[in-house]
Amino acid sequence: MNPDTYATPYGPAARPAPPRRGAGLALAAAALWTVALLLLWGLGFLALWAEADRGPTDGIPLRWAPICLAVAAVPIALLCTPAVRRLSVPARALVTGLATCAIAVGLVVRAV
Repeated sequence: MNPDTYATPYGPAARPAPPRRGAGLALAAAALWTVALLLLWGLGFLALWAEADRGPTDGIPLRWAPICLAVAAVPIALLCTPAVRRLSVPARALVTGLATCAIAVGLVVRAV
């Protein structure tokens, strides 16, 4: 058994891990995602209410399917890009939250 095997990682030269940073990014990302999801939920509620006001329906109208797929595809496509994959996890959440929030605000502005 080599005596230096365990001395290297646990010896006097070992340093503690640096403190984790990114709490501010995570809070900003959570705020963006909260705003985006609330806006999208409100739009979906109003769209379904408007459809119900027109009369009986057979479920969710199919014309909303491309919009729902696009809103879901943008963050997924962003996560697949190499530039975003190199970021830390809180930074990835912030970038995707920013894109999703921008889409949600655009849909709200268009709907109003």
